[in-house]
Amino acid sequence: MLVLEDDFVKAFDLSEPEIKLELAILLFQKRKVSSRKAASLAGIKFLKFWEELSNRGIDLISEKTYINESGQNNF
Repeated sequence: MLVLEDDFVKAFDLSEPEIKLELAILLFQKRKVSSRKAASLAGIKFLKFWEELSNRGIDLISEKTYINESGQNNF
């Protein structure tokens, strides 16, 4: 479990759900987790996570961002 000090959270002016989402997106982009696992980490539904990625212009499936559920690169 990750615990962040209140001062740290306030410094970025983000709520806990926003921090979770940002972390999930970062891990997805770095190919550390699948989009399904990232959505779970963010605490949102899978399709909502995909919608958020699309809104940010992040490729949903590409050689740079996609890994399958087993954690293997899907190239």
